[in-house]
Amino acid sequence: MSRVELDMSELLAFGRDLSRSGTEVLGKVRPVIAKGALNVKNAMRADMQGSRHFGQVARSITYDTKSGAVMAEAEVGPVTEGRTVGDLAHLAYFGGVNSGGGTVRDPQGALDDEAPNFVKALEDVIRDLS
Repeated sequence: MSRVELDMSELLAFGRDLSRSGTEVLGKVRPVIAKGALNVKNAMRADMQGSRHFGQVARSITYDTKSGAVMAEAEVGPVTEGRTVGDLAHLAYFGGVNSGGGTVRDPQGALDDEAPNFVKALEDVIRDLS
């Protein structure tokens, strides 16, 4: 699975502020994270479905959320467990050593597209705390 990087410094500072507000806030943030992950998954699937050669890989793109007492996170991407169509995702995104592939938008694009919506939803949670 490809690696997507995001500058989390402001989000970490936000997390520190939220930790002062207790678990009630985390309950409001979890759905925001789940919705953001769903939107990124849907965008990644749409990108993959648009590929003439890798469309079948779209069904392997999923997301999973995890949360605990003081954290919530999501992971989005193709399931690559050997002998699944998700194992072709790296070729779709980055191409192969002998050319070919590399025709599907990098997953970072889906994350970048969702970022403003995600930030707005977190701002709404903060606004509701006041």
